[in-house]
Amino acid sequence: MQWERHNARALLGLTARTDPRVPFRATELTLALPRLQLAQVTGSAHRVARRPLHIAQTPASSVVAYFALRGTGQFFHLDGCETVAPGQGIVVDADLPFERGFAQGLSELVVKVPRAALPGPVRSRNRPRPLAFEFSGTSNPAAAALARLVGGALAGRPSDWELLEEEILALFTDVMVGGSTLDHLGAAEEFIRTNYQRPELSATGIAAAVGISERQLSRLFASAGRTVPQAILAARLGEAHRLLSSPEAVHLAIADISARCGFSSHAQFSRSYRACFGMPPLRHRRGLLA
Repeated sequence: MQWERHNARALLGLTARTDPRVPFRATELTLALPRLQLAQVTGSAHRVARRPLHIAQTPASSVVAYFALRGTGQFFHLDGCETVAPGQGIVVDADLPFERGFAQGLSELVVKVPRAALPGPVRSRNRPRPLAFEFSGTSNPAAAALARLVGGALAGRPSDWELLEEEILALFTDVMVGGSTLDHLGAAEEFIRTNYQRPELSATGIAAAVGISERQLSRLFASAGRTVPQAILAARLGEAHRLLSSPEAVHLAIADISARCGFSSHAQFSRSYRACFGMPPLRHRRGLLA
């Protein structure tokens, strides 16, 4: 069947079944980014299935999100059945068998993401059951934003394709973990607060700990009005100020405070402290404890 061959080339290997008494009509608009595949699919009533044979012959090593725009569909998987109505979506492991049925036809958006493109904690997560979600209304802002972004890209709106791909990956990750970009920003800030004393602390390590890309991390901090290095420096200087103003820490030498706060050298500490507080740390301590 021509529709099966097209799907195998564009997205996934599937078996399609239709009512032979009714003409089958379908269209599929696809957009291939360097790592991701996007599509908008419309079609009359039919069923599709991804069988073990498809998986063996054309393994996807991907997860796929379907966003229902029109037509209620039934999604059959190893553990049961899900109903997906317009305004709802579902994320599936493309290398587990499933079947989908559309008695009244469908219109949907599709996002196919290779596992290798996902952050480590999400990539390694075992998800045998599909993940259902809402993308209409305000209950799931990440899913709603992802649907708008994918729909806009497929509508041909001008875009920075590299940035578009990063934004889609970030929102896709949020949908999979059930979180939001605000959750990631808060987690990153908390990680900095508890790890500022490590001289090697960097955006790379923070992003890996939070489960997002380094580029996404930088954008989150930019939206809050600062950079990742500025946030790290602020945490270190805040602790240094606390120690310098504490009578209980008066026995600590300036070099010890510098090391405790994660500065790589005493000179770096002195420069940074003077730039922030207007005087070197030793003189500031004398004034604070006078």
